[in-house]
Amino acid sequence: MNRILLTYLKVMFSNTNKFRRLANQVRMCGELACLLEVSATPKPGNVHRFRDFHDTRYEDFLSSSISFGIWLEELAMKGILLKEEKIDWFQLELGKTIHKAVKQSNLFHQRVNTNLGIILLLSPLSVAAGMSIHEDNLVCDINVLQKNVLEVMNNTSVDDSIFVSEAIAFVSPGGLGGADNYDVNQSNLREELESDNVNLLKLMDICKGWDNICHEMALGYPITFDVGLATLNNSMIISKDINLAIIDAYLAILSKHPDTLIIRKFGKQVAQGISQRATTIIKAGGALTVDGRRELEELDIELREEIEKVNPGTTADIIAATVFAYLLSGGKLWTSE
Repeated sequence: MNRILLTYLKVMFSNTNKFRRLANQVRMCGELACLLEVSATPKPGNVHRFRDFHDTRYEDFLSSSISFGIWLEELAMKGILLKEEKIDWFQLELGKTIHKAVKQSNLFHQRVNTNLGIILLLSPLSVAAGMSIHEDNLVCDINVLQKNVLEVMNNTSVDDSIFVSEAIAFVSPGGLGGADNYDVNQSNLREELESDNVNLLKLMDICKGWDNICHEMALGYPITFDVGLATLNNSMIISKDINLAIIDAYLAILSKHPDTLIIRKFGKQVAQGISQRATTIIKAGGALTVDGRRELEELDIELREEIEKVNPGTTADIIAATVFAYLLSGGKLWTSE
């Protein structure tokens, strides 16, 4: 009996160590993705290593990236346990974890919101990564990762919608405005969501027309994978430089998908004008040429000179998801000749 119990405990301990190793790999990829995103320079209109906003600094984003790590690991672990059939979907509690992560995001800096969009995007991806990561090489197959993130969203609950809505209301991000249905600022939101049986996938689907983060979460991250990651991979082949590749991916997304934060704050015409500028910069060679980099610097200065800063913040958040997917799939910071 003692020998059987000892064997059982050894197996359990071995599996626990294996699961922790896999979950920690996802955590490191997520933290590094956040750090690389905010450090990418020049990323026009956003905080980067040489530019701050009056109310947020580069260091604030660095600290938020680290405070988010514990929740990335927890979600990845639950993804692993789901794959191993050790827990059921109702035990995932995605929305509750997102709520905790948002409330802790300013643990080190006590300023305004720095990573709400990133938390929303990376949380389902972390669960999917836990479901997808290979034990032998610590890498996720991209097609499997995208399939699994859809499965994660399909299995969300009304409670997830409630917790995520409360997290958004807690931060009260700029340009949020009001909504005809399911307004996060209304006191009866919980009752509305429960009455209509709106899980997180359905909520994101309802919002996808006016917010690109909702668009990603509702449709399986098509911008992240089809535009951002494809461009990042191609640029890495040419430049072998992660900073330049991230900027090129940023331009590609911005050129094809006008930033919805800018649309809400300044209107479609302003957002489309910035997308056209991104297209022009791409034609000049993007981050890979002297002319392209010069135009990038000029656009960065112009966006900051406005009375109210014009910040393509949604695009920056999607870039964090893009870099996360790149690292999860085995991507490196530079490639050999």
